[in-house]
Amino acid sequence: MKKNAKIIIVGAGPIGCYTAQLLKHAGYNPLLLEEHAQVGRPVSCAGIVGKGLFEELRLPLSRRSIQNTINGARVSYNGAAFDLHRQTVAYIVDRALFDQELSHKLEIEFNTTLQDIHPIREGYFLKTNNGEYFADLVIGADGPNSRVRKALGFNSDMKLYRGYQYRIKMTPERLDAVEVDYVKPFSLFTWLIPEGNGVARVGTICNNPYQELNRFLEKHKLTGEIIEKNAGAIPIGTCELVKGQAMLVGDAACQVKPITSGGIYYGLKAAEMLVDAVRDNNLAQYQTRWSEEFEQEIRICLLLRNILENMGEDVLKKMFEYVRDNSRLIEKIGDFENHSSVIWSLVSNPRTYPTIGALLMGLARNPRFLFRSLFRLPR
Repeated sequence: MKKNAKIIIVGAGPIGCYTAQLLKHAGYNPLLLEEHAQVGRPVSCAGIVGKGLFEELRLPLSRRSIQNTINGARVSYNGAAFDLHRQTVAYIVDRALFDQELSHKLEIEFNTTLQDIHPIREGYFLKTNNGEYFADLVIGADGPNSRVRKALGFNSDMKLYRGYQYRIKMTPERLDAVEVDYVKPFSLFTWLIPEGNGVARVGTICNNPYQELNRFLEKHKLTGEIIEKNAGAIPIGTCELVKGQAMLVGDAACQVKPITSGGIYYGLKAAEMLVDAVRDNNLAQYQTRWSEEFEQEIRICLLLRNILENMGEDVLKKMFEYVRDNSRLIEKIGDFENHSSVIWSLVSNPRTYPTIGALLMGLARNPRFLFRSLFRLPR
């Protein structure tokens, strides 16, 4: 069985579906290949998104998936804690419904797993368990373990982290705030997210997610029936976006915030840039625009994450205490989608000099790591 399509998108997650909707609005007729039997399942995301997601996109998103409104967070590490308050800073969404709303009226072939892809003179040959496909242009929206990325040899320095989450029948103390308990500030953490319907999402991103998640439940005496378990990989780093007539977007392209590990906003904004490049018949434009708008933000946050992951507990404690003492500043200027603005504001404050000194001392104790970190400096 051989099928021809001008544009094939591999992966019908939210980023793949939004890319397809944008292409349809631009006059194209993309075909999506989805390895699962339906859109939105299995779930592999915590489902918290900034309110800007529903305000800043080119195509309006359905609000049917919104389950709860978040007005702040309680942030803790090693016995210390602070609260952040901001009205309607984020929404909790039903991720399955969120994805399904984006998939309306799209041409999707389900239960179709990409097995191999390689370029041919006229475009690309795709081999799947459901037959063979030809496409002029291929878009990989197939997640952190992207087969498109691997088969076509896109350059990447990403590292995959493990995420694990329970949905538990329970009612948290606060229904309008999330809890974030850092395993290692500001990269590895555990969360409690209220859905607002008698269910909470308790999950973690760390080196030993199963053990950490159960430790968190025991520590906070959280009990209740576990009604769903979700797991997934989180790609952190950078990636080449365009190669020949193939492009990557979303988790496949490592378009993920390095500090909070959220990827929906970045992926949807990247989809808009990608479709503009297709429409203008200038695929390289996609890489250029992404670099101009997001690369410096990502590199700054990657550098901070890379440094903190290699610091000892004494330095991490000082860092957390400094952030705690400046929580009002974070409330005032913090951007849910742009974390470097907070980093620069904290670094430019003279009160941070002792903390920076502690970081430098930690780096000095590991010169090999210091040398590697220099290559992550923003340019």
